[in-house]
Parts: sequence; structure tokens; C-alpha cells
Amino acid sequence: MVGGASSSREDPGRSVLEGQLAAAVARAEDALAQVQEWETELRASLARTTALEAGMVELRLRPEAARWRQEAEEATRLRTEAGDLRT
Repeated sequence: MVGGASSSREDPGRSVLEGQLAAAVARAEDALAQVQEWETELRASLARTTALEAGMVELRLRPEAARWRQEAEEATRLRTEAGDLRT
């Protein structure tokens, strides 16, 4: 052994550590894959939620739009009647 360097054949503890490191790396890679899968699912869920919220806003606005349309029709009718009275 020169300068403190050793091969795994000379140091059985090193091969155990390498095995533990390899197992830790494999677990970390599995965890990363799981997190990436969750991220994809969350993004899809967010897109669905956003679309549903937009639909809810549209549904809430429909009664208001109908009321505005009725008011506009009433205003047009009143203008027509007022024009008829002037003539």
C-alpha cells in the first residue's frame, strides 16, 4: 500500500462501503423517479383544477350576462317607445 491508497482487495471495509453507496444511489434514483411521477400527476391535476375553476367562473357570469342582456333589451324597447312618442 503506497501513500495510503488501497484496492478493494486489500480493504474489505471499502467494498462494503461501495456496496452501501451503490444501494443508497439506487434508492435515491428510485425516489427521484417517484417524485417526478408525482410532479407529473400534480401538474395534470392543477390543469384540471384550473379548467374547472374557469368553467365555474363562466357559469357564475352567465346569469349576470343574461340580466345584462335583458336590461339592454329593455333599454332598446324604451328608446323605441320614446322615439314613437316624439313622432
